[in-house]
Amino acid sequence: MTLESTESSRVTNSRKEQALLVLLLIFAALAFHQLVTGKTAADVIPDVVGAFFFISGTPPQFLYILVAGLLFVRRKDIAAAYHEKGNPWSAMLFLVPGIGLFMWGHFVGATDIIHVAFILTGFGAARYLSGKKLTRALLPPALILVLATPLPAVLINQLIFPLQLWDTEHSVWLLNAIGIPSLAMGDMISMAENSTRFAESCTALGFIIWLTIFALAYVYIFRITRWHAVLLVLAAPFIAYTVNILRALTLVLNPAQEVLTIHTLQGVVFFLIGFSLLYAVDSILMRYFDSNDGEHKAAPGLSGNEKLAGQKQKKLYVLVFMFAALGIASIALPQWPTPAADTYPAISLADELGEWQLTATPPVKYSFLGSVRYSSRLFRDYSRGRKELVSIFMGTDDRLRRQRSLLSDKNGYQEAIGLELERSTVDLGPDIGPAVAIVTDNGTQRMLTYHWYEGVDSTAKEILYALLALDQSPFRREKQLRVTRLATYVALTPEGHMLADKRLRAFIREIKISGTKIKGAG
Repeated sequence: MTLESTESSRVTNSRKEQALLVLLLIFAALAFHQLVTGKTAADVIPDVVGAFFFISGTPPQFLYILVAGLLFVRRKDIAAAYHEKGNPWSAMLFLVPGIGLFMWGHFVGATDIIHVAFILTGFGAARYLSGKKLTRALLPPALILVLATPLPAVLINQLIFPLQLWDTEHSVWLLNAIGIPSLAMGDMISMAENSTRFAESCTALGFIIWLTIFALAYVYIFRITRWHAVLLVLAAPFIAYTVNILRALTLVLNPAQEVLTIHTLQGVVFFLIGFSLLYAVDSILMRYFDSNDGEHKAAPGLSGNEKLAGQKQKKLYVLVFMFAALGIASIALPQWPTPAADTYPAISLADELGEWQLTATPPVKYSFLGSVRYSSRLFRDYSRGRKELVSIFMGTDDRLRRQRSLLSDKNGYQEAIGLELERSTVDLGPDIGPAVAIVTDNGTQRMLTYHWYEGVDSTAKEILYALLALDQSPFRREKQLRVTRLATYVALTPEGHMLADKRLRAFIREIKISGTKIKGAG
């Protein structure tokens, strides 16, 4: 074979390989089209306040994928790593669960599950095609997509509330350290002149995710050593949390804190501060780690190996067929019926419960509840005589929407946490069983609350069901969730707690006598 014919054969094979890569990208885009067209929590729950703590549904997944793609094409060593030999057996560890989650995600209509399948199949395809060098080069973009994975509301509720409390405590510590006396009362910062609530939208969760994504993009673009990259990425969450506490401090001390433009401007300023601090940490690390010895150097490549080039084309044919089949499956697969529009069935409770008379129907304050949502709810105040007052709150969840969950420790508090003085478990009889009792003091009033759940499995099981969308499938649990909370004041006397307990138990007896079900409904 002449040199000219050999060169012509290489050009032909190269063009064929490029065409196969283009087809691969096209079919992959068709297969995962729901990452662009799928519904988010904002589409399903239009009353979302502060989209950022509804990370379970509102992140623009397409935007994250676009960012990861732009990072991918900027890497010059990708081409060299592409020509390495693949590892089909280790690729199966990603492709098999990825394909399984893809099929399941389409069946149950869960975009977040399809998002995870996209990460696994993409990573598996890279490993099948070119082995560990390519997958190692693609690790930062893959981690960006992992951070951008939407989470179900039940998991967000377990994360965001503790973060609120930590933010409040650390802000109070900082205020006291600079000579401003303050006290942490749950999610409230109490000072001599005023009190401020540390809202969900002020927590550091969103900033932590974004700054970590920025750090991953940075270590991907610039050639730095492995330990330099690891330490920089690990520093990002701590920088984000610290900067967010400083931002919260400025909001607390700002007399114009209620002005939305002030919040926005301070947010932008402190985002820039966070990025600047990350750059400062990078500069310090640069002194101790040689940036010219990074792990992301160009791989030697084997582009001249004709045998390997032939194997590469066969693998590309396999991957093109696989993603084409997934694209067809995304259109042809049957789907579990989507739920009808929410009707919010009313929870019935009589206006007169024996000696107890309805006195008010307070509004539900979502500024306190934040990401906690119900499919139906009831909030009422009842009085007996002129002095005795009991509040009752009921909320249900029909399990039809994964972007909604009532499971949260916030249900134990009467619209404000205050200073928690006591927490215990009480037995409310055979019809109800154990309930959580909490005594709080908000500075003006002491409250006793009892709350309990019905139809709720363990938190771990609820999270598992939500992650896999099992309640939007044939494995659906038909019984709805319900939370009930009773609250009353506690007199500041030695027998105040005992009298409050008697008051709540008397109210429960009247509900039972009236025939109203507060246990086992649904």
